Amino acid sequence: MNLSLKEPRISTLAIPAQNQVRTAQEVGCDMGLSEKIYRNAGLIFPLLATGGALTAAGFIDPYLAYVATSWVIFGLLGLSLDLVWGRGGLLSLGQTAFYGLGGYFGSIIAINMAPLTGNTLVWSLPAGAIFGAASAAALGSIIFLARMGPLQATILSYTFTLLLWSLTQSFKITIGHAVVGGDNGLSNIPGVVPGFGQGVESAGPVGVFVTVVIVAAAIYFLCWWLMRGTFGRVIDCIRIDPQKTELLGYDIRKYQVASFSLAGAIAGLAGAMFGAWANYLNPSIFSVQEALLVPIYVLVGGLGTLAGAFVGAFAIGGLSYYLGGGAVGGQTTLILGIVLILLVLFLKNGLVGAVGELWRRTLPDPNAAARDAGAVLIDPAVLEGILAEAEEQAGPAKRLATVDLYKHFGGVIPVNKVARTFEPGRPYSLIGPNGAGKSSYLKVCVGIYMPEAGSVTVGDVDATNAPIFERVRQGVGVKNQKPQIFGELTVDENLSIAAFARTRDRQAAADVSRRILAMLGFERQAKVQASALSHGQQQWLDIGMVLCLAPRVVLLDEPAAGMTNEETRELSSLVRTLARHTTVIVVEHDMEFVRTLEGHVTVLHQGQVFAEGDIAALRTDDRVLDIYLGRREHV
Repeated sequence: MNLSLKEPRISTLAIPAQNQVRTAQEVGCDMGLSEKIYRNAGLIFPLLATGGALTAAGFIDPYLAYVATSWVIFGLLGLSLDLVWGRGGLLSLGQTAFYGLGGYFGSIIAINMAPLTGNTLVWSLPAGAIFGAASAAALGSIIFLARMGPLQATILSYTFTLLLWSLTQSFKITIGHAVVGGDNGLSNIPGVVPGFGQGVESAGPVGVFVTVVIVAAAIYFLCWWLMRGTFGRVIDCIRIDPQKTELLGYDIRKYQVASFSLAGAIAGLAGAMFGAWANYLNPSIFSVQEALLVPIYVLVGGLGTLAGAFVGAFAIGGLSYYLGGGAVGGQTTLILGIVLILLVLFLKNGLVGAVGELWRRTLPDPNAAARDAGAVLIDPAVLEGILAEAEEQAGPAKRLATVDLYKHFGGVIPVNKVARTFEPGRPYSLIGPNGAGKSSYLKVCVGIYMPEAGSVTVGDVDATNAPIFERVRQGVGVKNQKPQIFGELTVDENLSIAAFARTRDRQAAADVSRRILAMLGFERQAKVQASALSHGQQQWLDIGMVLCLAPRVVLLDEPAAGMTNEETRELSSLVRTLARHTTVIVVEHDMEFVRTLEGHVTVLHQGQVFAEGDIAALRTDDRVLDIYLGRREHV
């Protein structure tokens, strides 16, 4: 009797958005240059803006230069938030805390040390950055090492800012020549002195503007370069899907703390520059109003764009400056509020994001190749070569064993004292009705769920209490029930970031990615956004990412879901080939697919091992038919 619970489904391709971008033929022969400029817009236009600002400094009004300097500083503060929010996915309301701490600490150092050199920035900026980074690292360690959720992290960062605002109201201390007077703040902060030596005068408004623009530009380009690299790619992956990033073997907590510390350093440096610009600091720098202004700068300019923080600060600052000149009869706050609401409602990607979206529509559609893709055809020779090389690099296949593994959620027990050993050499299949505990068992094996009792062993290593990334590094590769890919990245970028987790070398990761692309027949789809792939193709991409890790134990949860009959046959061939080099465990509902694997089958029911053997014998077992069909005493 055929127990297949899945009807074959034809894989459909992603439907393009209503407003499709034009093809290269429609746009013309100059598209290559336009596309290159678009791809490097984050470098080219900020360079032009920096050059324009430095040129304008030659004839700008000194008062406007003085005011505009504060906009640049606020933009730098916004950049620190965009790193952790726009790129990292965490809305931190603690950036003004690091900003204020860096401002106070950097200014205190400058007051005491600047007389030795004349130059103030060589003392205040590094000191502010270091103190901002240290305080952010302390707070970030609490947030990320404890694996707090986004809401709890936002509340904690906001609470931290409010505590500092409350404490600084009455905090008084004298450090050398610096006097922190509580509500009276910190005064006598030396201005911007770019030169060295005794008797060097502070720069005027225009000189301060030029100095701040140069410092801010240097910080921006450093962040742009960093976020374009592997570090930034991992941060993006954490924002998109933190669990999948950890399933690739990355300790996401270290990346999150590092990113948060970098943002704290930038905020602290901005605070030190603000102190040198204003020559005065007081507790209002930690106020609620200041904390809530920073996200507005980022939203108005464009979340996740980095440059948008400066655009937002200039847009809000410039509008306030114009309205404050009496142009609207004293209704500055009302009109500014209305403008900001309209911007956030109708330009959801901010000013920079809106311009980028309009420009993108004039470029060739990078996802056009997804619409022309046929069924995936595995190249067996390439696959064998990849697996043989992986075995040389990562070692032989490992045994996976569980002893009395137990997991419960309240009164529900999805894994009930399961004892199983899986050896390399042949495929293993886990079958059973819905709710039998198949997926839960795999998740306990990989560490997504921690067991209440029992043990998990990978090779000779006890991995029972190991976090996900450590089990992956021990050789476990997992494809969960739902395809987990990074939809905002291209197919090639998905594979490269997976390969880099193992190789830790960009060139080696690119080589692995190219070989997996060739094996899957995805060369034409390399630059396609992963979210544009069909469900079946996303399943293949997820499997390809697992293979990039060269795992010694492979866990596949319903890999055939959403695949065509032809692709299912290819998948069966891939699993059988994998079993010759690794330990493979497959969870599936499609009994015909399980039959083609010609491996050992275990039936789970109510979280326990119910029966096992080959699929032909199990298909004739009345007990197995009972639990699938809902009849007699075994249901």
